[in-house]
Amino acid sequence: MKISNLLFLFISFQTFAVESVKLADTIKQGYGYIDLFKAQQSANNLTVDDLESLRNAHGNKLVFAVDINEAANGTEKASTQGVTVDTVELIVVRNGSESRYNEFYTPTTSLVAAISETSRTFRYTMIGESGSSRITGATLNDITSEFDSLLTILVPDSIANADSIFLAVRLQQTNKSLGDPEAFYDYTGGYEDIAVVNPYDAQVLTELAPGVDEAPLVVAQSQVEQTVDSWVYYPSSASYFVVAYEDQYPNRGDYDFNDLVIGYRVGFGVSNSQVVSVIGVGYMIARGASANHDWYLHVPFSDYVSGNAQVNLFKPGSSEQAIGYPQLQAVNGNLNLRLFENTKALMKVEGSDFANTLSEQTPIQGHKFSFSFNLDSPLSFDAIPAAPYDPYLHVLTTGYEIHLSGNTTQLSQSTNSGSFNSEYKDQLGYPYALVFPDQWLPPLEYTDLGEAYSTFLDYTNNGSSQNETWYMSPTTNKTKSLPTSFWKW
Repeated sequence: MKISNLLFLFISFQTFAVESVKLADTIKQGYGYIDLFKAQQSANNLTVDDLESLRNAHGNKLVFAVDINEAANGTEKASTQGVTVDTVELIVVRNGSESRYNEFYTPTTSLVAAISETSRTFRYTMIGESGSSRITGATLNDITSEFDSLLTILVPDSIANADSIFLAVRLQQTNKSLGDPEAFYDYTGGYEDIAVVNPYDAQVLTELAPGVDEAPLVVAQSQVEQTVDSWVYYPSSASYFVVAYEDQYPNRGDYDFNDLVIGYRVGFGVSNSQVVSVIGVGYMIARGASANHDWYLHVPFSDYVSGNAQVNLFKPGSSEQAIGYPQLQAVNGNLNLRLFENTKALMKVEGSDFANTLSEQTPIQGHKFSFSFNLDSPLSFDAIPAAPYDPYLHVLTTGYEIHLSGNTTQLSQSTNSGSFNSEYKDQLGYPYALVFPDQWLPPLEYTDLGEAYSTFLDYTNNGSSQNETWYMSPTTNKTKSLPTSFWKW
């Protein structure tokens, strides 16, 4: 946040009547029943008039700051940790009668699986950092220096006549056996303090967003600026496309189809039946090539799109971003993002040109990308192209682009720029790029795709009318075992 903005907020709210107050009750082991009239220091207890004043100041909402305090079960560290929110309810008692309000939100959502589930769905999360890791200025008070995330609950009715008010918060226990992000967003390591905050402190914490940039699989409201009613994912909210390449185009090469293997997913934010945002996430799975590449994802909307996309690149198994990230990429007419640059440097095994393609090689995890794109103008949902879109390779060593069949070149600097050949097949009809479900396993190094998958040749030679599920029958000793549970960290 710029100093000028902080100064403006300070001037705007310095005369605000109600100070933010840390409450006595906490969230312990995933559950809290918090008395809003009971402050940590009794001298700071809030009255019903104070709370009604705060509700009005926030526009029929009550806003709470939460101090995240969790153990390092996953990639948590001093600078980032988080929890998943299950349910929130405000209980207001008036003359012996209860009113309950349970419409809430937090600044972030993440794809997380609950303890009894393996499928990930978007859930509200709260992210923060340990107090010692934050550098704060002298102008920040205890609330904004000690607390992290915000929890907002809608309260459309006056609470001026309330006899008591309680906030019930239940956190979601996640399926830690899946690794991150579930282990990161698991609550079982600590407890959380809560404070009722005024608009000034809420705004400062919103701008600070401590820990958010490093947290895994997070979709921040600060990135997705438009209001989104729902998200639509391809192939789904819990699965990925896997694209594999033979990078010697237009030569056939060894046709082991493991020169680069990428898993990716795309989500579209929809509001009033129109697309307003696009997000994506993906992983580098294997790289069996001496050549070097850049990897792009082109989403060919049928209409003009513009805006700015934020691209994140995370180090393997970590919430730490690579040097030079996040990046902003301008979008003008065409959503065409470079998401992995210089793949040979990103995924490598000491002493080898190959990573995750040799039988004796211990698998390593690859980098992860994520991106968010806010459209300047909404688009009709009909403008979304058919999946799996246009994931393509720019082979830096040869200069050629390699696409799925049916797509045209995109880069002016590529060797085949402007080519009318959109087949990307050799003279026998064999493709250079293919997309699979995320259970697909890449062939071992120097193993022809037809050897690794014995029915592939029948599929190709019969005009794609037979053996359409050839990719589901790998030859065990001809493919590299890289299950999704390993590379989807």
